[in-house]
Amino acid sequence: MVTKTTTSQEAKKKKKWISILASTEFNNQEIGETYVEEPEKAVGRTVETNLMMLSKDPKRQNFNVYFKIISITNNQAQTRLYAYNIQVAQLKRITKKSKNKIDDSFVYETKDGKKITIKPILITKTLTYKTTLKLIRKVCRDFLKEHIKKLTGSQAMKDIIDNVLQKEIKNAVKKITPVVNCTIKSAILND
Repeated sequence: MVTKTTTSQEAKKKKKWISILASTEFNNQEIGETYVEEPEKAVGRTVETNLMMLSKDPKRQNFNVYFKIISITNNQAQTRLYAYNIQVAQLKRITKKSKNKIDDSFVYETKDGKKITIKPILITKTLTYKTTLKLIRKVCRDFLKEHIKKLTGSQAMKDIIDNVLQKEIKNAVKKITPVVNCTIKSAILND
């Protein structure tokens, strides 16, 4: 019988737990832990969490936020917010047969030179003409283009999470036709 001797290089490294902290938009709350051999290997990983857990608001349970680990300090993973998404079940709940749904997707540039992809969904109060829907989409795009270029990427994501941007879009397009709901389906912040 042959026995295998292990050298120090072949010996398994001990793994350890490091905590993952949310970005500064959420006051660096702990959002979880990860089990790694070397903490530097965690850099680049993504973490998904429900917005209700971070905001302690049950009304936000239908939204998820995504963080990317950017650095490790003192066995704590520092993250940055890079995406926001609505859950599919909530999307189905807000759409109705007797109303028009206006989807859009466009890439905007922030004040700090980052690109952000925003996908707004607007629900009209009643069925309307296609020309009106086209005008609503154009007004929404123009408003977002002007508004986003005044904000940094972090500020834009914070406005989306706090529902500030959705209210401003709704106010901008209500002059054309009444809008019942304005929601951001997803927002992705690229470097």
